[in-house]
Amino acid sequence: MPHERDSAPRRPPAPGGRRGTNLPRVADYNQMLVLDLVRRTTGISRVELVQHTGLTAQTLSNITRRLLGAGLIRESGRENIGTGAPRTLFEVEATGRYSIGLHIDPARLTCIVLDLAGEVVASNVRPTPNTADPADVIEEIAAAISALIEETAVPAPRIAGIGVATPGPLDVARGVVIDAPNLPGWELVDLRQDLEARMGYTVIIEKDATAAALGETWSSQAASRNMAFVYLGTGVAAGVILDGDVARGASSNIGDIGHMSGAPDGPLCYCGGRGCLATTAMPASIVGEAVDRGALDQVDLDDPRAVEIALAELGRLAADGRPAAAEILDHVAHSFGRVAGQLANALDLDAIVFGGPQWPTFETSFLRVVPGEVENLFVHRALHGVTVRGTSIGEHVGAVGAASLAMWSTTFDAPRQLFLPH
Repeated sequence: MPHERDSAPRRPPAPGGRRGTNLPRVADYNQMLVLDLVRRTTGISRVELVQHTGLTAQTLSNITRRLLGAGLIRESGRENIGTGAPRTLFEVEATGRYSIGLHIDPARLTCIVLDLAGEVVASNVRPTPNTADPADVIEEIAAAISALIEETAVPAPRIAGIGVATPGPLDVARGVVIDAPNLPGWELVDLRQDLEARMGYTVIIEKDATAAALGETWSSQAASRNMAFVYLGTGVAAGVILDGDVARGASSNIGDIGHMSGAPDGPLCYCGGRGCLATTAMPASIVGEAVDRGALDQVDLDDPRAVEIALAELGRLAADGRPAAAEILDHVAHSFGRVAGQLANALDLDAIVFGGPQWPTFETSFLRVVPGEVENLFVHRALHGVTVRGTSIGEHVGAVGAASLAMWSTTFDAPRQLFLPH
């Protein structure tokens, strides 16, 4: 039941947020804007919503009435301000809508259920089938999603859709994966159509690093308006946020940083460059070096799951003070530090965020080494600094980003450009 309370400090929406518009044709955008402000605030009144959005009081009243009627927000109490009538406060109805988030990595499949408040209510992680037949992987994906829906007992009408974060390259408009280098047999996979046919829900496909950047921005109160999210999985890529909006590029495949050089004097890469991350700093190459140096036992470098397990062991050895293991990971950290500095310079970023399935292995070395590398390389340091940090979400950041995209893109039939408050 709503309760009355005196005025108390509350976390406000981020300053300088987007403004709404009073034109009827963009009512869906306005509803999305208002719902996101309510979601991000612990109790907010209509007056405050008017101040933050620029919408008229009448437009705002109509929107809150529709959101209340749809079960997406609720009245959370009343706030006494001066001598006037108490203001009604709103908060998001977490159980009003859910979405499914799926992250496909060649080593693992991560599936989550996200509620409207942005909380992960259930998760499922299982090895990606080691097969060259995409149908086998899609079958495993369908099983994982079905198991989660059954486990959570979420009513089907409340599931907004399924968001999928997957390695690229992608034809995002058609939902097709094209020649994914780390997924054998995925030359031309109509992932969206296949999953929609199997699951019966709307499916939104996004590149993994971009989904991770979306997840970090959507869920984190520390998100920057200008950042690169460096995704660390079986492969590496960067999702980019500029001026508060996700950057996609001409084909929505922005962020292929595997052929940026982290070691100018490093080995020759098949692309013709030297010291590319793809050659020196991918999990398989890191584990291969560790095997060559006797830090790890022999590993099948063609098996992504075996490589992931070996990489985690290398991280444990480094944490235990094994010199060879620590030296290998520090070398990788310096390579990524150079690439992070190049990204910060090229895009004038104020934050570099690391995350993904392999982040726990790299975290200690990266947070010790990368900030110094970036500070030394950044040419605009007299104007502003660059924050280097790990994801605030954890290993499921890609799945969270995919789920958040599915939530907004289907709840309001919104455009593919996700609203990102700033």
